[in-house]
Amino acid sequence: MGPHIDTADLALTPAVRGLLDTLDDSTFISLGVLFGADLCVLGGTTHKTCWEPLKTAWKDLDQYNRDQIAEASTQSMCDRDLLISSPNGSGLEALIIPTDYRLSPKLRLLLSARESPAFMIATHYELRTPAVTYFQPKGTSAIVQEIPERASSTADRGPLDTMFSYRLSTQAFAAAELARWALKPINVPRYTPKPPRLISFFGRAEGGRSVSYQLTIHRSGRKAHIDAPDISADFSSQQLTRFMTDVVTKWTHSHGPQVVTQ
Repeated sequence: MGPHIDTADLALTPAVRGLLDTLDDSTFISLGVLFGADLCVLGGTTHKTCWEPLKTAWKDLDQYNRDQIAEASTQSMCDRDLLISSPNGSGLEALIIPTDYRLSPKLRLLLSARESPAFMIATHYELRTPAVTYFQPKGTSAIVQEIPERASSTADRGPLDTMFSYRLSTQAFAAAELARWALKPINVPRYTPKPPRLISFFGRAEGGRSVSYQLTIHRSGRKAHIDAPDISADFSSQQLTRFMTDVVTKWTHSHGPQVVTQ
């Protein structure tokens, strides 16, 4: 029998609350690194936000290969202090009954954010790798950022080997990161039009209806031009940061488009 990882209860424990209490607007807290295979072992393919190529890659494996990956992944996550082992019994009993594994506070927080976010933001312009995604864990005002390793043109990695870094931050820090990303130059071949950067907000309005709001951002020198359903304007770096802070704050509190439209 393979390892048993308890992911059924993702409630915010006192240890997680303690982690949230240490946040400030100047920096982030690293929640660790997971590979695509780790996410699959932790049940990530059942999350609505799961990257489709990752879900397909896991589905295509037979049970033997899944079990082999689960064993290696579980041990690796223990080595990275993301899982805490709780052996069942000792001696022969320990060999027969699988070891139970508990989630560390950091892993508990990032999984709760991915499994059932209050709202999420996805940033993208590349199709070969998943979007950088910001999740708001339910019951908190914090933001969990999921940053995938960017595919290289010379040595693309498969979905199961793709690495994801996780950061915990305040809304203000996340908004500043979004503004910085929007103004970052996009490298494209010479004479090729530069694609816009897209920032998409997803949440739920009253009654559970799904809602979304997308910003299309073109960089022009030190400024950014934003097009959205309710705005078309140029922003300096400081103006863009203030604008992103306003949008993130409003979505955090209401999860609906009525808070960002006139």
